Amino acid sequence: MRRYFDHFFELCKNRIFVMLCGIIVLFGIIVLRLFSLQIIHGEEYEASITASVSKELPVPASRGGIYDRYGRPLAINTVAYSVQVDGSVTLELSDNERQSLSDALMNWLLENGYHQVNALPITLSSPYQFTYEGTDEEIEKQENRWKASIGLEKKQYKMTAEECLAYLYEKYNVPEDYSPQQKRTYLSLAMSDDRNLMALTLALKLDEFGETITDELPLDTEAPYAFQFSGNSNREKSWKESMLMEKEQLTYDSLQTLDYLRDFFGLPEGLPNDLVRDALGIRYSLYLKRYQQFQSVTIATDVSDKTLAYIEENQDTFPNVVIDTISLREYPEGKYFAHIIGYIRQMTENDYALYKDDVDAEGNPLYSQTDIVGQDGMEKLYERELNGIDGKIQIEVDNQGRRMSVIDSTEPVAGKDLFLTLDSELQKVAYDTLESELRKAVLSKLTGGGKNSVSTTELFVSMINVNHISAQKMLQAEDGTQKAVYQKLKQAIPTFRPDQDDAVTVAKDFLIDGLEKGTISVRELTLMMIEQEHLPVSEEEKAGIESGSLSPLSLIIKKLSNGEMSPADTGLDPCTGSVFVTQVGTGEVLASVSYPSYDNNELVNTFNNAYYNDLLQDGNTPLVNRPLKQKKASGSTFKMITALAGLESGTITPSTLITDKGLFKDAGVPYARCWIYSNTGGTHGSVNVSHALEVSCNYFFYELAYRMGNVDNGNSNQAITTLNEYMAAFGLNDYTGLELDEYGPTMASPANKEKAVKTFNPDATTSQTRWTDGDTIRTAIGQSINSYTPAQITKYISTLANGGTLYKLHMVDHIQNPDGSLHSEVEEEIENVITLKEENLQAVYEGMYLVTNGSRGTLRTAFNDLPVKVAAKTGTAEEDKNRSSHTWFVCFAPYDDPQIAITVMIPFGEGSGTPAPEVAKAIIREYLGLDYTPTNTTMQTVLAE
Repeated sequence: MRRYFDHFFELCKNRIFVMLCGIIVLFGIIVLRLFSLQIIHGEEYEASITASVSKELPVPASRGGIYDRYGRPLAINTVAYSVQVDGSVTLELSDNERQSLSDALMNWLLENGYHQVNALPITLSSPYQFTYEGTDEEIEKQENRWKASIGLEKKQYKMTAEECLAYLYEKYNVPEDYSPQQKRTYLSLAMSDDRNLMALTLALKLDEFGETITDELPLDTEAPYAFQFSGNSNREKSWKESMLMEKEQLTYDSLQTLDYLRDFFGLPEGLPNDLVRDALGIRYSLYLKRYQQFQSVTIATDVSDKTLAYIEENQDTFPNVVIDTISLREYPEGKYFAHIIGYIRQMTENDYALYKDDVDAEGNPLYSQTDIVGQDGMEKLYERELNGIDGKIQIEVDNQGRRMSVIDSTEPVAGKDLFLTLDSELQKVAYDTLESELRKAVLSKLTGGGKNSVSTTELFVSMINVNHISAQKMLQAEDGTQKAVYQKLKQAIPTFRPDQDDAVTVAKDFLIDGLEKGTISVRELTLMMIEQEHLPVSEEEKAGIESGSLSPLSLIIKKLSNGEMSPADTGLDPCTGSVFVTQVGTGEVLASVSYPSYDNNELVNTFNNAYYNDLLQDGNTPLVNRPLKQKKASGSTFKMITALAGLESGTITPSTLITDKGLFKDAGVPYARCWIYSNTGGTHGSVNVSHALEVSCNYFFYELAYRMGNVDNGNSNQAITTLNEYMAAFGLNDYTGLELDEYGPTMASPANKEKAVKTFNPDATTSQTRWTDGDTIRTAIGQSINSYTPAQITKYISTLANGGTLYKLHMVDHIQNPDGSLHSEVEEEIENVITLKEENLQAVYEGMYLVTNGSRGTLRTAFNDLPVKVAAKTGTAEEDKNRSSHTWFVCFAPYDDPQIAITVMIPFGEGSGTPAPEVAKAIIREYLGLDYTPTNTTMQTVLAE
């Protein structure tokens, strides 16, 4: 033994041996370390490595606000809690969690009478058989595939359908006291995909807590779940193809499509459609984000405390569902500014094409396809200014995709604030007064007598025509009075189909015909309005209509009187209108009212498709911005231009008298008439230009225009040339310059007449397009083809009031940086200055003054209660011989120091009292502070406070 030790000590003295031993030890340590890393702690370190994945996400920037001229908010951001689902987070329900969710869903189904849910390929009754079809080989493959999916091993593939049921009952702890059908229902829930159980549970709970589910599924949230493509068949087809629908599936209606989607996402059959629709909305929203990791989907916003508590309590069950804060857009003045402000929504393909090339200073894209952008109004027009620059956050996630920590972040930069020239208080006064005066006019027709009175039948025909009694909704109804009336339609027209191209038109005609013949009662139509939520009533009022103890007309009069119904709801003339107000010495717009309007809060954050579709179908066209896009003949409001053209050209002087003969025969047939001759057979006698404006004498302006034509020298076209020059000088030949989209004017001229005639008759002859003396004299009173918007007329009146300086109109005052510093401001732009003789201008002013203050003025009593003097002019224009003429009212005030110019235009408003002057008076009172009551702020009251 000693010999071995001696030999070993000798080896130890050998440096090579020592080095070799060292190498062996080191190699052994490495082997042990690798064994520890890969064998003992392999899974742990693998999970640790996975958890180190980092991801960069955008942090949305706050959108800039929009304010009126005094800083009152018109578009702001509010912070709210939202429920969000992250599809990239793995959802793995435990057996206990699955059973708990299944129990909850099952209990709800049983309480609501649903117990025939099925997702099993087994017959519903004994003897139980598999329901697969095909050859024996195909059936066997399908059975084995399904048996493998439920956890059976190959040796168990011989189990019968009944044995499989027993296996599943035991596996999923199906309660034994359930009936066979209830057991099948429970199994269908318990065997559902984890994501479907989550979606069904969330849909149920959010509905229970009163939340509105937000999703991108283009189907209405209520039966019959209509498509939300506004009748665009190409969009519908494209969307169906994106969901892998093909051939006959592309012709599916909304209910068939709902069934297709239920199968597509694997939801069991037999669930109530409302629950399926909401669950599909959640699944579909996640489906759209399937290629975007760590991007959450918002499914409910501004949620209640109950919802917050439920989500927090069930965080372990649903780790992919979180509560987060989001920024919501709010429009405090809603309907008053909807046409001006617009709204925001997730961008469309067209939007993305517009913004995709926008980059920041570092070349990074400013927009993604999921961003929210302006869709209308100032929100769209100033999108790039209002939109901020998103920040960035780099996060660390675990192996299930859950966020662990923030690695780095860059703060977002808020958008710029937009300040308008508009006065929100003036805007509201104008809108509310216009609605109030229209309400009085409509009530007068319903409650008064005389030629302007309206029968109950005429009222209901009107409401059908404007779709406030909706034939389309009647065709979609599943029960109630609407369904009963639809059955009458089917009996009357057995071949009728609700999906035929003209279905709505046929149904509308049937309702009107039935009402006039007495086969459909006003009681039935009133109940239809109630069911369609177009007529708010109490249970007592509804019962009164059903029993006949309350008449439909008295109910509608009551609702109109107390404000629960608007004049626009009746569809009776006049029930629409517009108001436009500018500052005389600038191009600033102070108010722009379009009535009826809409609430843009319904179209932002959670887009209300049903509400939007109602707006599209509304016969009163509430989406149209009337001050900028409703053109009408200007009528007698045009006469000041003719007067100035005649005065400045020397055709007349302020003292020239022209005798009204009633009929003007010099310009050919048909003879032009003065309005007083048409009404009474009388005339205005001999009048000068001021008194001609006072009494609005058509004959005076016929004769004036005819004289301007130099007929004696054979040059009658000189009149229209002169008129066109003055029309252009007052801006009636071009756009107003406003930032928002507007229609251009149609100025009566030989070129425009030819264009207009050939639009309707391309083969028109020269004699048909030729300009005549009759065209000229009718142009002189605002008729012919003259057609202008209220904004264009107001620009002309403002120019007249300030003595001839034509300003470019604008609604934007300035843009402000997030830190409060000035980014840019709009400078006044003078487009033209026309030099007018003072005596001529004063003659026209006097005429407008006499309209409201003269002994024969057309509005001689309307402004008696106003402490300031007003220069005004009225006008009418006929469009439809079966309806009243349109009414115009223009003015500037105060008369001796013009500050504001006002235009009120009420379509089909003639013979309905004096709504327009009342609106103008309210605006003048508000602007000048005539109704302002100062607060006593003496030192004594301050100390007392």
